Amino acid sequence: MSYKMKALLVGALSGALLGAAFAWVASDGDKNERGEPAGLAALGPGDYLSLGISILTLARQFGSMLKKK
Repeated sequence: MSYKMKALLVGALSGALLGAAFAWVASDGDKNERGEPAGLAALGPGDYLSLGISILTLARQFGSMLKKK
């Protein structure tokens, strides 16, 4: 297996695991004493989109640091 294929496989598996873990944490929302969602459950779809874009930007920056010159 080539280096590129291994990198794609590792990236896909780690992304799937991180996505599943984040979805599990986000869906496990408890309510506070007033009955309102607390923690990650209080975030809306726009907040998740913003968080996802931030994570992708961070990954891009790491990728550019590791790129051979």
